[in-house]
Amino acid sequence: MMRRPSSAAPTRALFGRAVLGRTFLGLGLLALVAGCRATSVAYRFTPSPLEAIVQDGSGGPVVARVLVGVPGAEREGRRTDGYPLLVVRVRVENKADEELVFDPARAVLVGPDLAEFGRARATPDGPLRVAPGAAEGALLRFPFPRDTRDLDAPLLTGVNLQFELERPSRTLELSVTLERNEPEVIYDPGPAFTFGPGYYYYGRW
Repeated sequence: MMRRPSSAAPTRALFGRAVLGRTFLGLGLLALVAGCRATSVAYRFTPSPLEAIVQDGSGGPVVARVLVGVPGAEREGRRTDGYPLLVVRVRVENKADEELVFDPARAVLVGPDLAEFGRARATPDGPLRVAPGAAEGALLRFPFPRDTRDLDAPLLTGVNLQFELERPSRTLELSVTLERNEPEVIYDPGPAFTFGPGYYYYGRW
């Protein structure tokens, strides 16, 4: 006598997939809510930090060494409803024999879609004056473009920073680009139990 194939296993498998799907959907919603409520988030950009060696003309003497890093983003005033700001650190080392001036107000930051960020809010405030042989640093906070309110900014895959170093003799224009690396996320929720006889599922990203 021929036996009809049982449909219980496919039914349990489909039910298990549905449970797993709801698990991932719930995690995605939780991540979205957390991103909306967070007041700061860490980013990973490369190079980290970016190093720029500034020369006086092609093959000329080194004028400055500039380091640029993007540690992350934060909301204005650390409020949950504060406007998002991208945090950029800049360090200028003067290798020349005359003063260098870095003015954050003249710096321009653009994203991968060429949307321009707002004007930098610098700490300390005002132009950074670097004496010969000295080094100074500044923390810049750039308001996100108007169409971006998500602190995680998943589409922010890179940034380009344009700035100037002023000397008494001339002004040097620089442009540096950093790319964002997403950290590897491993998710292992353990077994997901279904009601009644079924299968166990393990999810891993």
